[in-house]
Amino acid sequence: MYSYDNKYMVSAALRSDASSRLAKGHQWHTYPAVSAGWNIARENFMENLTWIDNLKLRVGYGETSNQSINPYSTLGGLAVRNYNFGTTYKAGYYVNSLPNPDLGWEYSKTWNFGLDFSLFNGRLSGSFEYYTQKTSDILLDVSLPSTSGVSSFTGNIGKTENKGWEFTLNGIIIDNKNGWNWDAGINLYANRNKLVALESGRSEDEANRWFVGYPIDMIYDYEYVGLWQEGEEAAMNILEPGGNVGMIKVKYTGDYDANGLPTRQIGPEDRQKISMEPKLMGGFNTTVGYKGFDLTVIGAFQVGGKLISALHSSSGYINQLTSRVNNMDVDYWTEQNTGAKYPKPGGIQNGDNPKYGSTLGYFDAGYLKIRAITLGYNFDKLKAVKDLGI
Repeated sequence: MYSYDNKYMVSAALRSDASSRLAKGHQWHTYPAVSAGWNIARENFMENLTWIDNLKLRVGYGETSNQSINPYSTLGGLAVRNYNFGTTYKAGYYVNSLPNPDLGWEYSKTWNFGLDFSLFNGRLSGSFEYYTQKTSDILLDVSLPSTSGVSSFTGNIGKTENKGWEFTLNGIIIDNKNGWNWDAGINLYANRNKLVALESGRSEDEANRWFVGYPIDMIYDYEYVGLWQEGEEAAMNILEPGGNVGMIKVKYTGDYDANGLPTRQIGPEDRQKISMEPKLMGGFNTTVGYKGFDLTVIGAFQVGGKLISALHSSSGYINQLTSRVNNMDVDYWTEQNTGAKYPKPGGIQNGDNPKYGSTLGYFDAGYLKIRAITLGYNFDKLKAVKDLGI
């Protein structure tokens, strides 16, 4: 670490780790970390800006690594299979996972940029951060074709990227004015992640809902747009052959003919890639005080994002809408209730659930939550309390 005149600061570190879980020749990984700071407020050209108490710029770069796999994953594995041998049973062994003599570390490279500030004799302070993190050689199980006889092996596959920002602001709004005090703080942050690469140059892995260029956690499904109504039979009969009024309508991405009717029925190509990431997250706190009293409120919020409700998605028995079993109390379609969200009970099914029933379980994940409200009173200024020696 080095500092000059409390204006310029530099620190550096070098770390090396080894793990016996990884393959021979790939067990060590060495990675650096370096950061620098510039205390701008102490420069001569800032002397006349008396309203700025502190202004500091930071930049950092670092690498970290991960080896969180099961021991002996590099060696492959055997499983037991019992079989008939004459009049008795015998135990045989078969390969259930392949060895990987090249299995190594998963590692991440992160850049971070920050700005810290304090203004008006400390009445307003905060910081801004921006970061970007790229992860390579991700440790994951690689799926293999069934003709190989083995379902998967553990390998270093794929790349991901995370980037985001965070802003924090704290202020003293009223400072002991006629017995009143009021301060408040807020922090805002957002993160965006995406899959940059998969193994063997593939662009997608439908089984795991992984698509290059899209977030790692996402919904890959049809998109609910409403329910089919009377008068829409012409389009419905093309998109949903054998369908019924009152069933779920999903987004169609194909072409239309000269009459404005779709040219094909709904199929797998109409599935949508829906991000679950929130647009913005944050928290806030405020404290108001009057003489011995103080009131504190702490909250958090999220804007956007998607959550999946297993209760509503009809993946189980609670929301089947078959009209044969007990069901959740939902707003379902009838001839007298055509503006409902949920389909007509006993309509077209997919297995034992409404067709496209999974789309009923996707909800906006935005929220505003008050985590705590605290009211207090400070007794230390009461004469009776002082007289007791408290």
